[in-house]
Amino acid sequence: MPSVEVVLLEDVRDLGQIGDVKSVAAGYARNYLLPQKLAVPATEKRMADSQFHAALEERREATARAEAERIGALVHGTTLTLPALVGDQGRMHGQITNQDVAQALKEQLAVDIDRHLIQIDSPIRSLGRYLLPIKLASGLNVSVTLEVVEQEPIDQESADQESGDDTES
Repeated sequence: MPSVEVVLLEDVRDLGQIGDVKSVAAGYARNYLLPQKLAVPATEKRMADSQFHAALEERREATARAEAERIGALVHGTTLTLPALVGDQGRMHGQITNQDVAQALKEQLAVDIDRHLIQIDSPIRSLGRYLLPIKLASGLNVSVTLEVVEQEPIDQESADQESGDDTES
């Protein structure tokens, strides 16, 4: 089966991302990728053309910017709640870092944000509300409110009863 090399102009599911050079079946390229303007043939001239590479980079940036704006619209102004263990004197055990905030965003809002984009000046070590800036892209900043609350202690008796109820059935 003959194959051809193409340069992807868009992200194509199960194939690759913008700018990738892929070897695909000739029919797939001729009947789908090329007519839909998802790819162009990977000729030597095209691969050496600096304008072509600049256009690909511009498309990559536009795609990344659109994704950042979509995430920003979902996240901006929301409130995340993070439970924390608190000792007898009301002090938190441990601290909350940007990694914890990124995990909370993933769990509570189903949004995957790199922890390095979440700006926390110093780790959070006390209960309360915090306004956290997130830099999604150049010139695109959003804010999330983080509410750190006391985690409910696990009642040992009720935990024992629950595990005991399962074995009696």
